[in-house]
Amino acid sequence: MIMAGRILVVDGLPTNRITMKVRLASACYEVSTASSGAEALRLARLIHPQIVLIGANLPDMDGPALCNAMRALPCAADLPVLVQASGANRVSALRAGATALIDARCDELTLLARIRGLMRHETGGLEHPAPGMAEAAAGFAAESRPHAVFVADRPATALGWRHALQDRVDFAISVREPEHALAEAASARVADLYLIAADIQLPGDGLRLLSELRARPRSREAAVVIALRPGRGEMMPVALDLGAGDVLPWDLARPDAAPETAMRLQAQLARKHEADRRRHETQRNMRWAMTDPLTGLHNRRFALPRLAELAAEAQERQGVLAVMLMDLDHFKQVNDIHGHPAGDAVLAGIAARLAATLPEGALLARIGGEEFLAVLPDCPARAARRVAENLRHAVMAAPIPLPQGCTAAELCVTISVGVAQGHGGPHLPPVDPEALLASADRALLNAKSSGRNRIVMASTVIAA
Repeated sequence: MIMAGRILVVDGLPTNRITMKVRLASACYEVSTASSGAEALRLARLIHPQIVLIGANLPDMDGPALCNAMRALPCAADLPVLVQASGANRVSALRAGATALIDARCDELTLLARIRGLMRHETGGLEHPAPGMAEAAAGFAAESRPHAVFVADRPATALGWRHALQDRVDFAISVREPEHALAEAASARVADLYLIAADIQLPGDGLRLLSELRARPRSREAAVVIALRPGRGEMMPVALDLGAGDVLPWDLARPDAAPETAMRLQAQLARKHEADRRRHETQRNMRWAMTDPLTGLHNRRFALPRLAELAAEAQERQGVLAVMLMDLDHFKQVNDIHGHPAGDAVLAGIAARLAATLPEGALLARIGGEEFLAVLPDCPARAARRVAENLRHAVMAAPIPLPQGCTAAELCVTISVGVAQGHGGPHLPPVDPEALLASADRALLNAKSSGRNRIVMASTVIAA
């Protein structure tokens, strides 16, 4: 059986631990239990759980104290921690870093929905295109004040929420109608946080607004909190499964409830910003992994799978795919005579000229020391020959400036180009990316052996 994740359950009563373990194990979670705070801290270091549930009746510390101690562990600094708390301990637990609060009478559906939401948040994959093709991030600049949008059944309700909370939080608050909030999200004016009534004009239409926000690229990463009317507790697991980060009671703005509400909203905003940071770091690392650091072009790791995708697309569309391999002529002499800084300058300069000359939609990558790959979809032979000639002339059009300290101020460089083509069609063999590369490589070798600074297409030599 494949386990859904590791959970550490901490409770002082054996019956509570056993009951919780059975409930979670039936949902395919891997569950460990601890009867004290000290044991929980030891297990956290040992098993690295993905979520910690802190119950009551601990013999050595209360829930907020254990949560605070968990946060001090390097392995648990950002770990989701759910704390069972009541009364004044609820605010204390939030101050100690609790991710969410659970009630002693929390039903199983709600508990599992909350855990599923936290697991998605912690382990969710990227939903973005390949590096270099990602949609630009929308919303407010990181250095500006965070912004929340409140949507309720009536503007007066949302205004009351804002009045009770605006002096307790460090984000700006706007009140919007549902259609206005959705229109703003679609036009890139995305809030960092949405507080939405579950029932607005019709029962449950706040959850439909939540679903719309989660389904749209610009607003899917926003934090969303749902406010439930009394007697609507059955909607809590639904809201959590739809992507709400937390669910609050309708009377969230009561004087005795406002401090806790403010902290729970701030906690959702903090989780959102941490998720943004991790996502951007992951995207940056992916770009670095698939980008040549010297030229800024895609590298071999990105280019070869992308070539395979373009070959499959050419086959499906019955199109023509042109593949070009380009090699700088006598590049070894550049390094040997002028030094590696000169060689780096030549590679970077040539990469920039190739990128500026290729038509839009072409793939360009550096796949070897001085070897570049260009792939052009829907490019027949005559157009491919013209593009290759343009690339060759762009490289030799002007000398490449060299850095100070080199034996020359500038250097003239030429390239040799080998071109191969694949044709997709229902009665033709599948377009084979490896065969295209091999054919382009043979053409490139012919260009080099024929005197360099020239183009070879198939078996025909086009002299400079």
